[in-house]
Amino acid sequence: MRTGIRDLIHQWKFQNRPHLSTLLASLFVEATFGEATRLSTTGLGYSASAGPTVLVPIPTQWRRQVQRGFDHTWVLAHALKSQHYPSLMVRPWLRNRGPRKAQHLLDRATRWQDATDRFTADSKLAGHRVILVDDVMTTGATARAAARVCREAGAESVEVWCLARTPAPITAR
Repeated sequence: MRTGIRDLIHQWKFQNRPHLSTLLASLFVEATFGEATRLSTTGLGYSASAGPTVLVPIPTQWRRQVQRGFDHTWVLAHALKSQHYPSLMVRPWLRNRGPRKAQHLLDRATRWQDATDRFTADSKLAGHRVILVDDVMTTGATARAAARVCREAGAESVEVWCLARTPAPITAR
């Protein structure tokens, strides 16, 4: 992850700056899809015959929400909807099973182990195309755990949108 975006995400998450969500959403959309797909789910490759598409924030544990003053993935999903994809719905259809250590404090192996049974998914996901929204993907363990429970709950398809991806360690490349 480049220094500028890393610093911006850090300020957003850890220095209580939810107003940066709109900027981060715009940077994400333009870097990932380009200007042409803005305001259009058809530009994302979805056919009209497929089920409805929903943005589902990967939930932040409630204690971290209280510490931060906001749920950053929820705010980001709403910024994506309001600024770029108004036809999409934002739904809180994932839940954390319980308190866990902050992911950024764990090593790779522990992150994978900790992701087991981390989430539950609402059955309302059934038949929907789900776009999971998160801030940073480090190992992919959180995204994989969230996607797995969405598929088990009957999601038609699952995508993961993250603002940034940390580089793999040199030994894992």
